[in-house]
Amino acid sequence: MCRIRCKGSVCGAGFAVRVAVPGEGSGFGEGFGAWGRVGAGISEPGPAPCGGRSSPQAAPASAAAARAGPGRAMRAAGAALAAAAVSVVLLAVAAWRRARPVREVLFFPSRPCCIEALLAEAAEPGAPVRPCPCPLPSGDTALSRLVRRLLSARRSLDLCVFAFSCPQLARTVQLLHHRGVRVRLVTDAQYMGMHGSQIGRLRHAGIQVRHDQHSGYMHHKFAIVDRRMLITGSLNWTAQAIQSNRENVLVVEDAEYVKAFQDEFERIWEEYNPANYKFFPKGSK
Repeated sequence: MCRIRCKGSVCGAGFAVRVAVPGEGSGFGEGFGAWGRVGAGISEPGPAPCGGRSSPQAAPASAAAARAGPGRAMRAAGAALAAAAVSVVLLAVAAWRRARPVREVLFFPSRPCCIEALLAEAAEPGAPVRPCPCPLPSGDTALSRLVRRLLSARRSLDLCVFAFSCPQLARTVQLLHHRGVRVRLVTDAQYMGMHGSQIGRLRHAGIQVRHDQHSGYMHHKFAIVDRRMLITGSLNWTAQAIQSNRENVLVVEDAEYVKAFQDEFERIWEEYNPANYKFFPKGSK
């Protein structure tokens, strides 16, 4: 707390104002000790603090302060207190927003948009963004939000998708791989060979890809970012689904749900290990 005391000729009978200063004691103010001098601009010049003797040079200022009365000092103290309190609240809210888990729902179709600026920033953080010559707008869309979530990966990205033919999402995954993120991809054997599939491109880039070997579809559509964030829903990673279909994607940071999907991914990843493939039926010669 900052204590301001006025006595003697300035305030007559005298009064004291206590101002909470962030940085002292515990609470939201911890870590903001630089604000401990907030009271320096509040007290009026003239009388020595806490009832000490006034110097001769301070006499003119003391007379002016006496004419102003105690109201000015109190108003200044109140304004400083209010400003400090607002700053503390804003910083606390910002910290809370950064710390709270992700909860987001994306609905498709997504209007056409350019994500070149997002990819460029992810590839070279801090580098000047060059304008893209394409005619598409670069706005906030379901696709751009999905790309941002994927680009937040720092360590790992596990993908389990039925069909993958969207070039923008393929570039996003390839960029993460080049950035050192461990990418693993599980897909469906039949649809990995469809026209426009990006699986071959990703494999050629060095990304690990595994697929099923049975008659049923590998119909999952989910991604796990850094083993902490789950992205799942009805959306196939195709241009058709993104631009034309009614689809949904849920993005959550929930340890219980992430673990369930991570366990499923690990089970499928091991089941689709090429070492376990059986190319000939039993008993054949």
